[in-house]
Amino acid sequence: MKSCTRQCEGKTAEGTRCKAAAIAGSRFCFFHDPDRAEERREAQSIGGRQGKIKTLPDDADDVRIESGKDIVGLISATINQVRKGQIDPRVANAVGYLANVLLKAVEQGDVEERLADLESAVRSERPLTSDPTLMGSFS
Repeated sequence: MKSCTRQCEGKTAEGTRCKAAAIAGSRFCFFHDPDRAEERREAQSIGGRQGKIKTLPDDADDVRIESGKDIVGLISATINQVRKGQIDPRVANAVGYLANVLLKAVEQGDVEERLADLESAVRSERPLTSDPTLMGSFS
């Protein structure tokens, strides 16, 4: 049984015949039909605008993060930017992930600093009560 659909008579960039179906009433598919050039340009323009990820402008202030409190502020601001459509949710997800990684690094640095203080105190046999964060550690 023969198909009623006509094949596009256009040529691909490699010079082979296009395998797409021709539009009804035309010898060409949408992409090769010379009568649809303006429609094609408009569709490409719309597609380009829709695919753009919203990010903050290049001149947006950088953020400095040194504590958990700074991360709370960053995440709060990011949530509001997503809600207002100022940034793409995918960008916000990346910010959240990176903030989590940074928070773990900050916490790790704090633990390492406290451990170094403990080791120093044990070596020098000085009282541990000089550091309020260590109070009760050995109670």
